[in-house]
Amino acid sequence: MGILKAAVFSSLALLLQAQDQAGNQIFRIPPGWTRTDSPGGTILSPGAEPKNQVGLLLAGHPLGGDFRAAFDHDVAVMNGTLRVVQAGEVQSRHTPEGVELLAATVELQAASGARSARYYMAAAVRGRYEILVYMAATPALFRRYWPAVQQFVTTWSFANLNTPAAPPGEAVPAAPPAETAPAPPPAAAPPNRIEGVYSGYKFIYTTVMGVVQRKAVNDYFSFFPDGTVYWGLPQTGLAGFNMAQACRGKLEFCGVYQVNGDQVAILLDRGTYRQAGTFAPGGLQIGDRKYTLQGDPSKSAAHVLEGDFMRADAQPGEDLARRFIRFTRDGRFADQGIVTTVCSSDISTGNPRFERPAGSGTYTLGPYTLILRYADGYQRQLGVTVQPSDMDKPALSQIFVNTYTLVRRR
Repeated sequence: MGILKAAVFSSLALLLQAQDQAGNQIFRIPPGWTRTDSPGGTILSPGAEPKNQVGLLLAGHPLGGDFRAAFDHDVAVMNGTLRVVQAGEVQSRHTPEGVELLAATVELQAASGARSARYYMAAAVRGRYEILVYMAATPALFRRYWPAVQQFVTTWSFANLNTPAAPPGEAVPAAPPAETAPAPPPAAAPPNRIEGVYSGYKFIYTTVMGVVQRKAVNDYFSFFPDGTVYWGLPQTGLAGFNMAQACRGKLEFCGVYQVNGDQVAILLDRGTYRQAGTFAPGGLQIGDRKYTLQGDPSKSAAHVLEGDFMRADAQPGEDLARRFIRFTRDGRFADQGIVTTVCSSDISTGNPRFERPAGSGTYTLGPYTLILRYADGYQRQLGVTVQPSDMDKPALSQIFVNTYTLVRRR
C-alpha cells in the first residue's frame, strides 16, 4: 500500500477562520463530512460512505507521563488483536509554536483476512495530549480520503495555544497561611505500596466484517505489595500469582509502580510504557480515566459464597441459562457447567489444561481468588472481584469471575 510509505507530516497552522472545536482541538470539518460527539471523543466521517467505514477520531486528555510512551501505548491498544501487516516509522517533529508531534501509519489484518489502515497523529501541547486517528475499513478507502485528511491536518490547532502561559511563579497562587487547608491525618495518606485490583474502562477499535467499530471494555491494574503491577486481572487470581511465569513473552503487561505522595507512576515492559496516576477517593485517576478499587470477596463481611450463581448475560431458553455453580456456607461447591464458560483453559501450571464440563468439591476464597478443589484432586483458581458497595453486605448476590458477571438466582 504505497500511501503508507508516503504518509508524511503536513504543516500545522492556526487558521483564524476555524469554525469547529472539540475539547482543546480546533479544526475545519472537511466538505461533505459529518460530526458525531460522544463522551470518548469526536468522530468525523464522510457522508458518502456507509457508517463506520471511514472515520477521523479526535480525543485528548492531560498528559501525565512520557509523550512517546503514551503515543506507543495508544497505538498498541487501538490496534488491539489485529495483526500489523505493515507499519511506517514513527515520525517526530516540532512546530514553530513548540508543539511536539508524533505520527505513524499502519496496515492491519483481521483474523478473517480483511485488511484495514490507520494513521495516528498525536500532539503534546502545554501539558495536554491530543490525538487524531484516521481509520478506514480498506486500504482503497484509506487512499481515497487521504487527501482530505492531509488538508484537515493543516487546519488542526489547539485552543490552549491562544492563551498566554502563566509565569511559573504565578501558575498556582499560594494561599495565605491562615487559609491553608489542614493536612489530612496520617491514616488518610496513601501508603508507599498498593495492593488490590483497580478497574476502569478504555475504548478499543476493532474491525468487524470490514467495519471499524469502537467499544468500551474493562481495563484492570493488579497491584502487589512488593512493588510489582500486572496490567489486567490475572486469570488465576492474585493468590500465589507468579509474575515471572505470567509475563513470559508478555512483558508489556508486567512492570513496577512507584508511589510519591498522592502520585503513582506505572512502568510496564521495563519502563517502555509509562503511565502517571493520582490517588482519588476510592481509586486512581490515570489521565481522563477513573480506576476504582474493586472489592476482595475474601475480605467481605460475608466471608463465604452461598447460593446458585449463573451468568448475568444468559438468555432464557438457551444452554447458558441452564448452567450454574452452587456454593454452600460450609465451603462446598457443585459446578453445573458454568466454569468452562468463564475460562476455557487453566494455565496456572504453565501447561494448558482444558476445563471439565462439571464437577464438585470444596472451595475457599483467597486474595481476589476463588479456589476450587475438585473431589478427584484437581484444583482450579479463578480471578474474582465484587462491587465495593457489596463488601459490607452479609450475603453476596453478584460476583465477577474473570470479568464475567455471575448473579445469584432468587
